[in-house]
Amino acid sequence: MGEAEVDVTELEKKFLHERDLKGRYALIVSAVAIVFSTFHVINGSFTGLLQHDIVKSVHLAFAIALAFLIYPLSKKRTETKIPFYDFILAAVGFYVAFYLAMNYKELLFRAAIGYTPFDFFIAVLAVIFVLEATRRVVNPALVVVAIIFILYAKFGASLPGVLSHPSYDWKQILEHLYYTKEGIFGTPIAVSSSFVVLFVIFGAFLERSGAGRFFIDLAYSLTGWMVGGPAKAAVVSSALMGTISGSSVANTVTTGAFTIPLMKRVGYKPEFAGAVEPAASTGGQIMPPIMGAAAFIMAEFVGMPYINIVYAAIIPAFLYFFGVFSAVDFEARKENLRGLSREELPSPLQVLKGGWYYLVPLFIIIYMLVSGYTPILAGVYSIYAVIAIMILKPLIMNYRKPAEQREPLGKVLKGSILNILSALEHGGRSATTVAMACASAGIIVGVVTLTGLGFKIAAAAIALSHGYLPIILALTMLVSLILGMGVPTTANYIITSTIAAPAIITFMAQGYGMPVREFLETYPELVLPAHMFVFYFGVAADLTPPVALAAYAGSAIAGGDPWKTGINAVKIGIGKYLVPYLFIFSPALLLIGVKTPADVFNLLILLATVMLGIMAINAGTIGCITKPLSKAYRLIAIAAGALLLFPDWTAKVVGLVVFTIIFLKQQYSLHNEVVE
Repeated sequence: MGEAEVDVTELEKKFLHERDLKGRYALIVSAVAIVFSTFHVINGSFTGLLQHDIVKSVHLAFAIALAFLIYPLSKKRTETKIPFYDFILAAVGFYVAFYLAMNYKELLFRAAIGYTPFDFFIAVLAVIFVLEATRRVVNPALVVVAIIFILYAKFGASLPGVLSHPSYDWKQILEHLYYTKEGIFGTPIAVSSSFVVLFVIFGAFLERSGAGRFFIDLAYSLTGWMVGGPAKAAVVSSALMGTISGSSVANTVTTGAFTIPLMKRVGYKPEFAGAVEPAASTGGQIMPPIMGAAAFIMAEFVGMPYINIVYAAIIPAFLYFFGVFSAVDFEARKENLRGLSREELPSPLQVLKGGWYYLVPLFIIIYMLVSGYTPILAGVYSIYAVIAIMILKPLIMNYRKPAEQREPLGKVLKGSILNILSALEHGGRSATTVAMACASAGIIVGVVTLTGLGFKIAAAAIALSHGYLPIILALTMLVSLILGMGVPTTANYIITSTIAAPAIITFMAQGYGMPVREFLETYPELVLPAHMFVFYFGVAADLTPPVALAAYAGSAIAGGDPWKTGINAVKIGIGKYLVPYLFIFSPALLLIGVKTPADVFNLLILLATVMLGIMAINAGTIGCITKPLSKAYRLIAIAAGALLLFPDWTAKVVGLVVFTIIFLKQQYSLHNEVVE
């Protein structure tokens, strides 16, 4: 199939803004990142080895240190060395985060009698260092949001109306943010330091082991020969890559380097080819069994086992990828694009024979989660499985060579060890991004819990909507999309689930005629749709112009116009904007309340109508089913799709009839053309 036509490493540097370190500077960063990852693998292997508050402290300490070592002061600067002042900042940042672990018992005692002035000084430094590290690693937008929330905690008492809260001084605010489990060391960093970091490391190991290329080859062998095959292969490979990568941009760059040039080769326009990959890649964060970091945090927020989140995400993820697949199929038919020849593609059996073992770690994760093991153990054992692959594969390949061509055993093992160390380094680097986003989001959550802002916003949203749920959902969607334009999905979810999701939950509680607390105790599973709603739109922000970072990564590979690429990505990924509304009104799509055979039958009927609805809307936005549609028929197809998605069954029947007529008319016209 050929090699990548794009330098993946260069693209990653462009979008991640990391230093291009050489020599001893690169070795220093590698050593710190390797120790960071190794610490978590060892700690995860021996549950209860360290108190979790200490683990959180160590986790953040390494993340802050790596942030100052890897990322320059300004993203406009290209550096190959680490300035002396960043070594100092890395050391101080490590100390202020590690302070909690060093003085854990003493701080527990002082929590009752009062913190010392030096404790307060450390809290001030910690907030400053977290914000600066986040600015470097993530972007300034999240920092600006965090600062606004801190200022609200201090000066919000002076605001009029519902936003007002009791007055707090700086000592109360900063100690709350650093020394309690409601701020920097709250749920987000707790999840990052336990579940998420292990799955990030697992993803790094699987990528370094060669699994990424295996997934791409498998996708091409299955779909590359179809109409518009390379685009469909991009969808399948991105779905598979989504099982190991929770980053939309990383997924786009990694798989897009192979898929986008091939899409262009068979005739897709650069703006469409560059849009297919990000549209599919953003699905990686909603793709079970390993979803984005936000899904692990969601499990903690809603109080459910992670495996329940995985089950709930199966149908929405299927609907999303079905929508993307149908969109690229319609585009291929409209432009009369063919797939690759069978001779250019390997057979699926050939690909599986050469890389079936890459699926073993994924099966281990699924088995352990379904069997009731913790995500921590599932992550650790899956890492060990990939390490076994990285050691055994080179040994077996070397043994199969003729005796005179075999390399010395020591050389083969050395290569495996270097590859393992590279995976540990990459895992530590990737975990830094998630950790800093979680730490800053923890500041925001801390302010919300301190001031009660979430309930205030929920009350204001319900009053503004006049009790009309679609308005609340639309407002929540806009907040999620706007935040997502400058804030990573994980931080976006944490913020919106804290300040926006309560409005949806409060409305639902009112519908049941219950106070919120009683509703949560009686129907705990109904909290999930609200959280999944904000999660989905947080992910969709990576596609949504004007920022659309994943789409811009795709346009950089394709050489197309970034704005047009972003618009096309929205059209292709339209399901991500539709599916969240569907599971709010039909929780059965999240497998909520599906218990009897009758429930399963009703779900299948609902699923069929939703699939047809998404297909009809795609036909309208793309402008084709089996042949191009006129403008009038495009509008009618979109209307039919909307009716099919509507909760009312009368509307669904009307939509089905209309779309069926359009489809049959196309088939009749196509048949006449063939006859002629």
